[in-house]
Formats: sequence, structure tokens, C-alpha cells
Amino acid sequence: MKNKTRLFLLSFFIMTACTQTAQKNPFFESWENNPYRIPPFDRIEEAHYLPALQEGIRQQNEAIQAIVDNKADADFENTVLALNQSGELIEKVAGVLLNVVEAHSTESLRDIASEAIQLLSAQNDRVYMNPALFERVRQVKEKAAFADEVQGKLVEDTYRQFVLNGAELSEQDQEKLREINTKLSEAENKFSQNLLLATAKYELLVEDAARLEGLPKGDMERAAAKAQEQGKEGYLFGLDNPTIMPFLQYVKDAALRKEILDAYTARCAAGSEFDNTPIVKDIVRLRMEKAHLLGYPDYASYALQTRMAKTPQAVYALMDKIWPAALQRAKEELAEMKAYRAAHDNITSDFLPSDWRYYADKVRAEKYNLDENAVKAYFSLDSVRKGVFYLAERLYGITFEPYAEAKMPTPNTSAYVCKDQDGSVLGILFLDMTARPGYKSGGAWNTTYVEQAYDGAKRLTPVTSIVCNYTPAAEGQPVLLSIDETETFFHEFGHALHTLFSEVKYKGLAETPRDFVELPSQVMENWALHPQMLKVYARHYQTGEPIPDTLIDRIQEARLYGQGFATTELLAAALLDMDYHTISELPQDFDPAVFEAESTVKRGLIAEIYPRYKTNYFAHTMGGGYSAGYYGYTWAEVLDADTFEAYLESGDLFNRRIASAFRNEILKNGGMYDAMTMYVKFRGHEPDVQALLKNRGL
Repeated sequence: MKNKTRLFLLSFFIMTACTQTAQKNPFFESWENNPYRIPPFDRIEEAHYLPALQEGIRQQNEAIQAIVDNKADADFENTVLALNQSGELIEKVAGVLLNVVEAHSTESLRDIASEAIQLLSAQNDRVYMNPALFERVRQVKEKAAFADEVQGKLVEDTYRQFVLNGAELSEQDQEKLREINTKLSEAENKFSQNLLLATAKYELLVEDAARLEGLPKGDMERAAAKAQEQGKEGYLFGLDNPTIMPFLQYVKDAALRKEILDAYTARCAAGSEFDNTPIVKDIVRLRMEKAHLLGYPDYASYALQTRMAKTPQAVYALMDKIWPAALQRAKEELAEMKAYRAAHDNITSDFLPSDWRYYADKVRAEKYNLDENAVKAYFSLDSVRKGVFYLAERLYGITFEPYAEAKMPTPNTSAYVCKDQDGSVLGILFLDMTARPGYKSGGAWNTTYVEQAYDGAKRLTPVTSIVCNYTPAAEGQPVLLSIDETETFFHEFGHALHTLFSEVKYKGLAETPRDFVELPSQVMENWALHPQMLKVYARHYQTGEPIPDTLIDRIQEARLYGQGFATTELLAAALLDMDYHTISELPQDFDPAVFEAESTVKRGLIAEIYPRYKTNYFAHTMGGGYSAGYYGYTWAEVLDADTFEAYLESGDLFNRRIASAFRNEILKNGGMYDAMTMYVKFRGHEPDVQALLKNRGL
């Protein structure tokens, strides 16, 4: 009796707690009356995510059942539009959870995200394998009775999405696909989490400061502070990019450089604690099986159905045009560095990958009298931010106003209200710029917490965020950026503008092809180091003095130095990604390490250069997102180089007419029109790869 009573009371308390959680759950509220539609980050708790997601799934299933049960003939409004408008609560939850877990994760949040990803994968299958729903969509497509081109595009894209998600498969094959999708999402998530944990766990403690000769003072101070925080004496280094890249560029001790690069490239390698090898095997196999099940010879052929390139052959054709010139330039750079090393350091032994960045910096300094560490003094984070805001105002007439009252999604984040020329609000921009090893994923990205939408004729503003991993400032000092980091800020800001300018009528058309989405970001990099821009924003963080003309000249002279290495390591990774995803038959003894080696050797990649990402930490492709799509950076660079040529041809770097055309024909349209059609309408012709070769000095 006592046990039954105890069980009854326990059940009562659990039900009461769940009811109270539901009543207080911020995801169940409308956010339309929040200032600028910002989610109530201060009130969202980990316990809110899964109940809200499960309720969102229930609501979408109910909405879909209503579509299926509708006795009226299927048409755009009662079928395609109704489907497009379902899932609002799911999108609210995913928009916060999956972004926060990337930018500031905890173990418990990662567990929640893992479960959420499984729920989302299963729901995606439930929607797109619904035969009655697909039949109604098919009927709408066959009628072809659309009010305009945009409606037609939504119908075509929706139909294609059903087909690519298995709607035409038999029930037996659909069940196989569900199993594949579940296992694939689990594997991709596990790959990413392993990488995060492996990166966070590694530590290199250097007790003797003399071994760190060459490392800038600020990096030394941060390493000392990190060691002190952990009760250790000396200098502590991790594998996050803001730590390892300066280490490889400046530390004279070759053995230390090799030690840290070996650790970086061994993350999640075979036999390590967070071994990703079996996961990679599963991912490659599952993707191949998925493609075969859907009637494609390989995963790349399947994935490219929604992209500009369309076929693996087109991707290889582009990269094969660039690879020989890039590799030849890289070999020339290597010869220069070897000669420098022999002459200055009297070293003639094997040149290692860990030597590249160090000697590239030395040769650049000698050839162009450019000390990149000294250049950083003119690129404080605040100055660069003012620079990108200035550029946006000059090109588009828009402004960014600080919004200190915003509820922030992550620590060390700031918010800005973006306003158009007429004073109307375009959206909110968060800036989350410094590294948080162990909490924040590596790299830099732009993401959106709340998508732009329409309520009738009213445009609903987006909430977007730029997330970077810049080295946090030493106490009392500003964050100082390298030239590469400065270009990264301009790059991600281009993505943010794409979101802020969005005027997409239907949310199902918000996304652009993966190999087109990098155009708005990469084109912004062209302004970052242009002399006219540098004179505007590059100012010494201590004196406020503008960057001198002599330094601007040196930056321009050195701008193309190292393009052989940069292009080769990028293409090597892109080709590796494509090679994995053009596998049509997987051997029983498949070994990713062997496959990677064969991929690089057959193209003549020199041993002194690693692909930008080796398989075991290639999160872009193995973690999802850029699967069979890493080539997209190069594909889009052809577009961005040709786009910037328009400004150069006009003689006006800030040509408002061209910027307005770019905004109206590309930035505001999302995926409402065919990508190449939008580009040709803007530029007047298709792009040529020669613009890229010229831009990279190849």
C-alpha cells in the first residue's frame, strides 16, 4: 500500500511539474511582440526544448492530417502553402537549440540536441514519406495552376523534396530509408561531438619561455593566463584555431610546431580516445546506400540535384581547371621557403607541413617587408566592425545601431538593430566573436535564430548571428585580428546581409543552393583589404592613427603571396570530399586513412601540404552541411570574382547602382528563382573561371 501511494504521489508530482513547465515554456508563446522578434533567451531553459519540440511535431502532424483529409481538390493554397506553413513551433525550437549548442554547448545540452536531431530526422521522414500528402502535392504540380513564378518554384521545389526524401519508394524501401536516416543523423552528430571533445581535451604545456621564441607577446600572455587558471606553471596551449595558427606561424622551435600540428591532425584519428574512423566508415556507407536506394549511382549525384553544379562531373571539371595552376604556384612557394631556410637557418633536412606557415611568414616579411603581427595593431575587432558597417552604409545605405537591452543567446555577445535607408528595421544582428574552447565549435559561421517571414503583406524581421573564434583579448587590451581573420569578418558579414535583406515570400524558398550561398559572403572579402577601405577603418588601436600608405602598399604587394598554398589546401579538401561521395561500391576493408592518402597522391599533392581538413576532423562534410559540397566555396568564388569585376569596371568601389542591383536580384530573393538565372539577370552574363584565377593571381 505504501509503495502504491508513493508511486501515485510520484506520478502526481511529475504530471504537475510537466504541466507547470509547459505553462512556463517560452516556446509556447508568440514572439511577435518581443522587441524585434528576439527569442526570450533569458527565460529559455534546457528543460523547455524537448517538450516544445514534441508539441511542435504533434501540431505539424495534426496540420498535415488536415491537408490529407481535405475533400477539396488539391491546389496551391490548401496543400503546398498549408504544408509550407506547418511546423512553426518545430522551427522555433530548432532555431534556438541547434544554434546555441554549436556556439555554447554543455554536456547536458549536447545530449538534448542529440535526442532532438533524432526526433527531427524521424519527423522529416514522416512528412516526406506520407503517400497521401505526396499525392496531393503531385496533383498540384501536374495542374500547374500558379499565380506567379514564385508559387511555381515552391511547388517544384516541394515536389522534388518529396522525391529526394523517398516519396516514390515502396513501403519496404521507405522503411530502409528511415533506418538509414536515423543512423546517419546519429553518426553525423557523434562525429561532431567527438571533434569538439577531442579539441577541448588536448593541452600543450610549455614550461620554458625560451622555447616559445617568436610568439607575439599577447599570445604569450594568454597562454600564461590559461596555465595559471588551471594551477599550472608555464604556458598552456590548445588546438582551437586562434591558438594553433599563431603558434604555427611564429614559434621558432620546429619540434614544438611539429608536436602541436601532429596533435591537431591526429584529432579523432584511428586508435585515439575519440576515434572517428568507424563513424566515417558508417557515414560513407550509409550515404552511398541512401543514394542507391533513391536511384543514384553515388551520394554526390544525389546531393547535387539541388545545387548549381548538378553533376559530380561539373564539379571535377571546375576544380581540374584550377588545381594545376594552384599546385604549381605552391611548389614555387615551397622552393622559396626551402632556399630561405637553408640561407638563414642553415637547415636542409626535410621540409614538414609544420614548417609551412612559419617560413611563409618569414619569406613574406623579407620579400614585402610586412610583419603581419605588427599589422594586427591596425585591425582591432572594433575597427574592423566599424569598417564592415561603413561598407554596408556606403553600398546599401543601411545602418547598425547598438542594442544593449537585447536578451543575448550566448556569453560575450553584442546586438545591433539594422535599419534600412528609410529607417525601417531590417533585422537584428548578434556578434559572438571570441573563442570559448570546449563550449564553442571551431571556425566561423553566420546563423539565424529567427527567419525572415511574411504575415500577409507585413515583413517579419529576422534575427541573425555572426559567430567567430577570435583569440580573446588579454586583460586591458582589445581583440586584434590578423589579415585572414579580418577577411573572415567581412565574409560572415556578407552572409548576415543576405539574411537581413531577405524578402522571401514563402519560407520554403528561403534557402539557396549550397554552391550559391557563399557568393554573398565571399564577394564582401574583396573590399576588406582594398586601399580605399583600409584608409577608412584600419586604425592603430593605441593612437587612433590611420594605417600608413607604406603599410597599405606592402599589404597589396603581399596580398597574392601564399595563394598557391591557400588554394591547394582548399581544393585538396574539396576533392577529398567529392571523392568520398562518388564512391559507388564500398570495399569490406575500406580504410578512410588509406582512401585519403590515395586521393591526395593521385593528384600529386606535395607531402608538405595537408588538405585543409583531414578526414577524421572534416566536420564540414562528415558532420553534415557541406556533404559533397565543400567545392561550393570555389564554385562561388568564380561568381564573386566576376561580381567584384563589375565594381572595378565601373571605377567606383562603392557603386550604389551595382549594389542595388545585387540586393534586388540576388540578396533579397533567397531561393525564389533559379540561382544562375538570378546571377545572369544581375551581371548580364554567366561567370568565367578566369576571373577567379586572376583574383588569386594564378
